[in-house]
Amino acid sequence: MANTYSQESDFRQERDFGQKISATFEFIGVHFRPLGRVLLYIALPAALVRAVLAGLLQSRLLTTVQTASNTAGGSVWRRQNALYSSMFSSPTYYLNMVVSQVFITLIILSVYGYLLHCLTAPAGPRREITVADVWAVVKREFVGTFFSLWGLGFIVVLGFVVFFLPGMYLSVALGLFFVVRLVEGTDFGATVSRCLFLTRGKWWSTFGVLFIMVLLLYVLLAAAGSVATLLAGGLTAVVQSVRSPLFVITVTAITTLLTLLAYPPILLVLAFQYFNLVERKESRGLHALVNQLGQAPAAAVPHAYRPDEEGEY
Repeated sequence: MANTYSQESDFRQERDFGQKISATFEFIGVHFRPLGRVLLYIALPAALVRAVLAGLLQSRLLTTVQTASNTAGGSVWRRQNALYSSMFSSPTYYLNMVVSQVFITLIILSVYGYLLHCLTAPAGPRREITVADVWAVVKREFVGTFFSLWGLGFIVVLGFVVFFLPGMYLSVALGLFFVVRLVEGTDFGATVSRCLFLTRGKWWSTFGVLFIMVLLLYVLLAAAGSVATLLAGGLTAVVQSVRSPLFVITVTAITTLLTLLAYPPILLVLAFQYFNLVERKESRGLHALVNQLGQAPAAAVPHAYRPDEEGEY
């Protein structure tokens, strides 16, 4: 019988390397329409705003570099100096940074908010998870998740500044941060400690499953990227200049949509790695099943006799 991923026991299982990859695509196959609807309504608007801002910023930077190149005596150093000066002096650059963080925050909460509802779904017939269900999680967790992204970025960058290996180790171990935070409801410091505990002795397996998923997505999206490049070449002939803001915004929008498609599988494979590590170290799912053994089903509640009652068939 196929796994429907509609109750907690479907997730809290030990899985080997290949099973975590297959579980990710099985989950997407089962929940493709409702999860896609959630991403469409919650994350896509931020993605489009981000694409417009990034396109405008890139168009301005291209114009700046071209102007510096045409200046008499324009050197590589002059072009780079003009590029960075234009970028850091532009309000669009900082606004684009904030909107990009909002976009990533909404993707994380959309995927893990949906997953959280699958975990806590009551027994019985499966009810389709709605956008309103996930939106309630997004509103509740948005501020904490948004600032956690900045906090994690600071920790990882600090690790790379100290030495390359600590930064690499932290970037992989803290990949479990957001699923741990939402499922277990821990604060920032406790979540970081929890991630380090779970990945202790399992860092290479976490790195491996993440690397393979990214590689698979790269191969799958390479064809789409090739098509986008061909379309971009045709659009260049129509627009007649790649410096056109409309052209740059269009290409950036395509890239952003590909990013929107790539993030959910990565987040989900990290979630299945989290459940796998919890089961291997703490066997929470097994303990829950053992506790259910011997429990009698709920007794039927007697109803008063009604003459118009047709009974149950």
